Amino acid sequence: MVSLAGIYLLRLLGMYMVLPVLGLHAAQLPGATPLLTGLSVGAYGLAQSALQIPFGVWSDRFGRRRVIAVGLLIFAGGSVLAAMAPNVAWLVVGRVMQGAGGISAAVVALLADATRPVFRARAMGILGASVGIAFAIGMIAGPGLAARFGVPFLFWLTAGLSVLAALWVITGVPRPPRHVHDASVEWTPGHLMEVIKDPGMLRVDLGAFFLHSQVTAMFVVGPRLLTNHLPQEEHGVVYLVLVPIGLVFMGLTAYFGDRRGLLKQSVLVGVACVAASAFFLVGGWDNFYGVAAAMGFTILAVATAEPAAPSIVTHLANDSARGTAAGLYHMCQFMGSFFGGLVGGYMLDRPEELGVLLIMGSLTWFALASGLPDLGPGGVRRD
Repeated sequence: MVSLAGIYLLRLLGMYMVLPVLGLHAAQLPGATPLLTGLSVGAYGLAQSALQIPFGVWSDRFGRRRVIAVGLLIFAGGSVLAAMAPNVAWLVVGRVMQGAGGISAAVVALLADATRPVFRARAMGILGASVGIAFAIGMIAGPGLAARFGVPFLFWLTAGLSVLAALWVITGVPRPPRHVHDASVEWTPGHLMEVIKDPGMLRVDLGAFFLHSQVTAMFVVGPRLLTNHLPQEEHGVVYLVLVPIGLVFMGLTAYFGDRRGLLKQSVLVGVACVAASAFFLVGGWDNFYGVAAAMGFTILAVATAEPAAPSIVTHLANDSARGTAAGLYHMCQFMGSFFGGLVGGYMLDRPEELGVLLIMGSLTWFALASGLPDLGPGGVRRD
């Protein structure tokens, strides 16, 4: 469990360092347009969404560790390409290749294989903690490192961390005892239809799309709005205040989600945070505190919804289809990132209109989340 969290942390650290400065970097490259600037942030999600189900299925059939290691090496190759990009078009290509290393579903499935249901949200919480630590370090350190060494340095760092994580998978992660290839748990094409037809999983999958589309759009527009009030190298100070608050919420969500049967409620809190972020964007896009509040509630949305939603998916899926279910969830998640990048780039100079659009998305997400299965402690259905 700890080894997987460490691998996830290494992979995400460089990626989160890039997130708050990528849109600003892309806008300065030859051939940059608002749409391509947004695409440079969201293109990662396009390949991720296309390959989440295949990676999840392959992990069900061929083993989690092998699939995770291959995905990490592909991600490292994309990072190298992005670091060497001479123009914005090549940056987008590098981001697509980064996304082709779609290991999220396999990591979640491997973690679920190695934990009992009653401890699954706690295990997701440990994984979420690694995400939170990477997010905190990356968001705080990224702007300063980019100002000192340049954004390409961050991509080179990402590539090195990904190679290190791949080696860790091979040498430091034990084979999970639960993932056994026999007739009773072998994947079949019917598992995909089983996952798609489950109304609970469909709701949480669509919710992942809305969450990540809105979060990505905010991180396309938000850093640019911050530069109207602070130089780029000082953006880390803002995240130094906001991110620790998000980590506290993430820890509370992970701890109480399964233990008190509050997974659905955690997702609903995430919806409320996204809505609050959108309201602040509409009313405060032209002042520092409004932008900071919008970014802060975006971070809180991720902190509350992210540990809970994957746990719901793993509770609803049976053992043999768990990788497939996680793959569909992450496909929707990263398709949301791609869509959010496009929308954020297209509306880069119209933040107030973007806020209105995000409010509409939040209302749709609330309607979906209200119908999620009510899971008690340990993931047992109450209804």
